[in-house]
Amino acid sequence: MKGQPSISSIYRMAPGTANDDALAEWGRIERLRREAWRKTGVVTIRIEELPESLQGPIQQWAEDQYGRR
Repeated sequence: MKGQPSISSIYRMAPGTANDDALAEWGRIERLRREAWRKTGVVTIRIEELPESLQGPIQQWAEDQYGRR
């Protein structure tokens, strides 16, 4: 419209709707986890995947460092 500021085309680059395919989403997350390890040496793991003896101490450390979930 004349006299109105134009809307940036950046908004068209936004991701689409959420992925309803749970298996595809799991695969995407696993790919990102592997890529993080290979490129930067960062290991991502869910607390439930740890041995029970490590779950408590690591969860406490994470909460101290990053706050509660």
